[in-house]
Amino acid sequence: MTETDKEKTKYSFKCLENECDNRVCCTRPHVNVTIDDLSRWTAQQHTQIIQALRLHIPESESDYFGFETERKSLKSDPEKTACILFDEEKNTCSIRYSRPISCQAFPLSYTGEKFILADKACPGIGQGEVSREALKESRDLAEQEYKERISTLAALPGVYSVITTHMLRESARAMESMSEEDKQRLQDIMTKQADSEQSDEKSD
Repeated sequence: MTETDKEKTKYSFKCLENECDNRVCCTRPHVNVTIDDLSRWTAQQHTQIIQALRLHIPESESDYFGFETERKSLKSDPEKTACILFDEEKNTCSIRYSRPISCQAFPLSYTGEKFILADKACPGIGQGEVSREALKESRDLAEQEYKERISTLAALPGVYSVITTHMLRESARAMESMSEEDKQRLQDIMTKQADSEQSDEKSD
């Protein structure tokens, strides 16, 4: 095998932009966001991006705790969803040049030990130049995404705990400052709501 043939066996990728026919980068189940992404968007004053995010709460022991983009149903197929930042009419990402690191690295991923394809269905795989520079750039992005993801996973539980504790303290202080009359009014509202929910459950 010649040196040129060896180069051709290496990973290569070129985003097909709005010519892509499946947009698996936008329709994959989760578009992860890191704390570094948030810092970058905050510095760039891209508040509209931050408003498009949600907290992913683990549903099992094997699930992760982190940030991800909100989802929306596709107009072409309401049963399927995509990242809320996907512009379906233009078939492109609405923040193409400020997208999360997980999107910049896609479809290459790094596990901490080896590089893998996050989604082999991406039509951009095998496109573009197979050069040392292009390969290094793709691998650097995948390694950076891995580092940011691990860092976010380590920090988020603590951040969530601090925010939750702060909200509970503020709520307790608000309750303490309420008059007895307001406290009684709030208690009556909560009691009525609880009775209504119990009544609905019995009727079901």
